[in-house]
Amino acid sequence: MSDAGLFVVGKNTPLPLKDVSVKAHINGFLVGLDSTLKYSNAGADPIEVVFRFPLEESFAVVGLEAVIDGRKVKAVIREKEEARQMYDDAIASGHSAALAEEKKGDIFSISLGNLPPRKDAELHLKLAGQLPLDTNPYYTIYVAEGGVRFSLPAVLKPRYTPVGSTDPLAKIEAASHHGSAPAVFSFHLEVASRGVSDVTSPTHQLNKETRGGVIKASINEGQPLDKDLVVVVQYKSPYEPKAIVENGEKGADKESMMSGPVVMLNFFPQFKSSKAACEFIFLVDRSGSMGGEFIKSARETLILFLKSIPPGCSFNIIGFGDDYVKLFPSSVPYNQENLDRAIQHAECVEADLGGTELLPPLRFIFGQRLLEGLRRQVFVLTDGSVSNTEACIQEVKRNVERARCFTFGIGSGVSTHLVNGLAQAGNGTAEFIQSGERLQPKIIRSLKQALQPSVTNLRVEFQLPAGFEVTQAPSKAPVLFSGDKAVVYGILKGPSELMSPVDCTASLKGQILDQPLEYSIPFEVPGNSPSYPIPIIHHLAAKALIKDWERDGGNKKSEIVKLSIESSVVSSHTAFVAIDESNQPVRGAMKTWDITASTLAVSWEESEDEECEGGECEEEECEGRGGIQDYIPSCDGKGINVCHDEEYAELAISDEMDDRCVKLSIEICKMKEDISIVEKEYNSSMSRSSCGYRGTTDSLSSLISLQQADGSWKLNDVIAKVLSKSLKELSDACPVKCDGGVATLWATILCVVYLELKHPSQKDEWELIAMKAELWLDGQSLPAGADLNTMKAASRKIIA
Repeated sequence: MSDAGLFVVGKNTPLPLKDVSVKAHINGFLVGLDSTLKYSNAGADPIEVVFRFPLEESFAVVGLEAVIDGRKVKAVIREKEEARQMYDDAIASGHSAALAEEKKGDIFSISLGNLPPRKDAELHLKLAGQLPLDTNPYYTIYVAEGGVRFSLPAVLKPRYTPVGSTDPLAKIEAASHHGSAPAVFSFHLEVASRGVSDVTSPTHQLNKETRGGVIKASINEGQPLDKDLVVVVQYKSPYEPKAIVENGEKGADKESMMSGPVVMLNFFPQFKSSKAACEFIFLVDRSGSMGGEFIKSARETLILFLKSIPPGCSFNIIGFGDDYVKLFPSSVPYNQENLDRAIQHAECVEADLGGTELLPPLRFIFGQRLLEGLRRQVFVLTDGSVSNTEACIQEVKRNVERARCFTFGIGSGVSTHLVNGLAQAGNGTAEFIQSGERLQPKIIRSLKQALQPSVTNLRVEFQLPAGFEVTQAPSKAPVLFSGDKAVVYGILKGPSELMSPVDCTASLKGQILDQPLEYSIPFEVPGNSPSYPIPIIHHLAAKALIKDWERDGGNKKSEIVKLSIESSVVSSHTAFVAIDESNQPVRGAMKTWDITASTLAVSWEESEDEECEGGECEEEECEGRGGIQDYIPSCDGKGINVCHDEEYAELAISDEMDDRCVKLSIEICKMKEDISIVEKEYNSSMSRSSCGYRGTTDSLSSLISLQQADGSWKLNDVIAKVLSKSLKELSDACPVKCDGGVATLWATILCVVYLELKHPSQKDEWELIAMKAELWLDGQSLPAGADLNTMKAASRKIIA
């Protein structure tokens, strides 16, 4: 079999989707995407190809064009049922056609039907997006604050389906025949270089060059996109409040939003706020797919999280999978005894709870009584996807007055609809972490935000000249955190012709701790429109307004369809459809291919391998066949061959095999709803005598793990080893007699100075640790003849 292109596993049949290419254009916080899908039908019969892929919710699909056997056909946007009927009618009449629609949340589907035998086709998809801030370091390099993050999702994981779910997407995922193969993929990025300090990627190697004010970046041609692609664009001055006005389109219907100007407002509020005591509940995904580096990172992050909680708070840890496991029956006060127990628990957390049942633990959390004087903050960490996403989001939304929700999506394929939806419903923030990135700084960033008191009565007020009206999108001002970005669109209507620009102002107003907040941005109408090939700000404003209406519960379907059609932005109620009526009707029985990004699991309706259909595949026949066959590498270089079938799930386990690799295979089998055989093999082969935590050799993590609940450190041999000194050297360097309480005081000063001098680039991880230590130091009585400044100066000499 050839190792290039796409093939069904176990067959020498090439897939009709030959390659996918993406061209991206970034300017500030905006990105435009042109994606091209190339198809070829080498067979003797017409085919239909269905390609499903993940799509970030912050992106709007704004255009589709088909090129079928050299003929261009531009798609139109219609109400979804009408578009599907047009597509089906075209197929029935023998015409080639294309349909692009939002399947559910963050899943998009493109169908190309009746591609004639021995003919080629291309589908060109246009998207517009708004980029979030990125302020975090990676494992190997430190990226200073000031970046925007572009993420191109590549993996569409099967949605975990709770028992009794009737979700239609779950049924789509379970096809009778599957295969996997590398995707032929190309990616080219252009960034307007003004104000840009660097363009980097934590996930892929970039080829870069700068020409004529444009930074060009790409990944190697033909490189498989087997994980999400992340690019970070660093700006020299990213936090300047800015208004960007995009003028209306010439020739647009005067009643359409596309005819008037739209302003994009970028607020960057900075305000001082006292830290409020909270109840923290850490809800961590312990499903099988969290095995390996994910669960290891979760352990270290849990410890950092626990150590960073300030005094006066309460906390609990809940792991979830098929069921959920509570560390404490209910939240407990943050003290040394409870912290010690929590650290021991965190060190032993494993990915051993099966599936991804998120709704039951959410209901448990919101059913607990609120603790007097403490605001409840829920932190959800997951790598998964569920088919009951809307039920989870609605549960958080119903309880938003009782708790805020902060979410963390780990790895490729995590559902952005789930992670963003929970955070939006819970007035929190969402973070995404790819392989190669540190989870810890993102957790601490969210912890800092959770400690900020809520901004109340938040609103945006526009000061406009007479004759102007404005529609705000989203209609409700976004949740506000100090140092974060808040984006609001203003869709303006006014006089059709202005002799000269008019001055306008938008103000973000609210209250925090009974004190007023106000941030204002001036702008002019008409403005100097950015030079984008498409009206990107209009598209994004329409997307924001459509999402607003969709969250209302479906009561504005007619308004959504109208706005979607006039703005050319696909919604949950509309779809793009293109029909090639110029060709002669295609003859022959059409075969359908179903392709899913990015491992490109394929279902083929007319499999020639009859022996393996209907659940009759025998264990010994599975290897090398066209059914699901996965090889999972283990840490010792060996591997697991897993044969999936609706009735069989066989796993060959070696005694030396790493624990997390087995759990990964368990998750794969669980997705196929047959795990019993794997669990039996696993339980008989793995010893559960130890929790599997091997500690850490990282000096920062080691030092953090030794801090006491009150913020202090004890002076002992363990601390000395972390600081790379002997206990005698540390004791002798103390400017006063180092015994009793002074030893603890001295150790705490040493550790704070060590963090400052040895780990300055990771301050965002240890800042709360140091603040807690400084708070403890301020409350201590110093021995006669000593002061903190003298002791800190002495500590710098020995640590330097």
